[in-house]
Amino acid sequence: MSFNSLGVEITDEHSDIHTKVSANIQRSQESTKIQFDLFEIDSSSDVVNKQLDNGKNVARYKSLKKLVRVNGVRRKISDFVGEVNAVLFTVQDLELIYGAPKIRRRYLDMLISQHDREYLRALQRYQKTIVQRNHLLRYIKSGMSKLSELAPWDQNIMTDGGYIIHTRSKIIKNLSELCISQHHLLSPLKEQLNLIYLTDTEETTFQRGQADISGALKDKLSASLNSDVNRGFTSVGPHRDDFKVTINGLDSGRFASRGQARIATLSLKLAEAQYLSNVRGENPLILLDDVFSELDPVRRELVWSLISDYEQSLITTSDMDNIPKDCTANIKIFKIVEGRIDPVD
Repeated sequence: MSFNSLGVEITDEHSDIHTKVSANIQRSQESTKIQFDLFEIDSSSDVVNKQLDNGKNVARYKSLKKLVRVNGVRRKISDFVGEVNAVLFTVQDLELIYGAPKIRRRYLDMLISQHDREYLRALQRYQKTIVQRNHLLRYIKSGMSKLSELAPWDQNIMTDGGYIIHTRSKIIKNLSELCISQHHLLSPLKEQLNLIYLTDTEETTFQRGQADISGALKDKLSASLNSDVNRGFTSVGPHRDDFKVTINGLDSGRFASRGQARIATLSLKLAEAQYLSNVRGENPLILLDDVFSELDPVRRELVWSLISDYEQSLITTSDMDNIPKDCTANIKIFKIVEGRIDPVD
């Protein structure tokens, strides 16, 4: 957990889940507390007094404890994932098209973990398994361990990895179907958008059962054993998977223009909002961070009409001209100047 003048960031290293909550923070010497209507984050430090040669005492922090409370009840960091049902749109969403595979894996993992606790637990177990197996591979290469010791870790990869791949591929199919209608509305050329899950376990798709995927993982682990030992890391499994966004059958990461990529990511995020509405039974909070500045007037109108179906949206902009003219009647406007938030009449 890290603190600064703008907010608190919480990272669960095992689940690769990163949560940021914006807030103004006042820090005393002994503790930091942020309180909201729904949840509370409390960071308490043990203070050790160290006496210097000049006789003065200096307070130093010995340890930092991360605590999250929801409605006054203490919760684990991992339990906090998905507590706030929200979809964030930012200009950085283009990284879902042009960025590294780990960005897309993280996006998918965070989306699924918001509503599927079993997936989150499987993901946490799997990541611990990969760390332990990689350590063991290096011990085997140095002659300090035997190949037979890999068996329990391989079984964990087959079980949890099979579940992760099976779940991801189903979600990708669902998102792909939801993206089609959104993209047809936003794309000026009515191009065909599609999401495809990429995995080492051959042509693994949502139609294949988890047992089949686990069996494919077993075969791949056996085939890659020698190279894994030589390199000291596990080269097979969902931690190596990816998904790609295609436009008219072409990989958008390689061939899409910036304009095409922007429409594709907007379609994906709108599909994400619709997906969360379907699986959670309630509409998410829509957060748009200066997204309209990147769109032409026609696309602004279309996006506005789509987000208007949701009960609550928070939109930031540095230029009110970017907001569609006929859409400001039923919204509340606030101006932020030098850290102060004031309503605009």
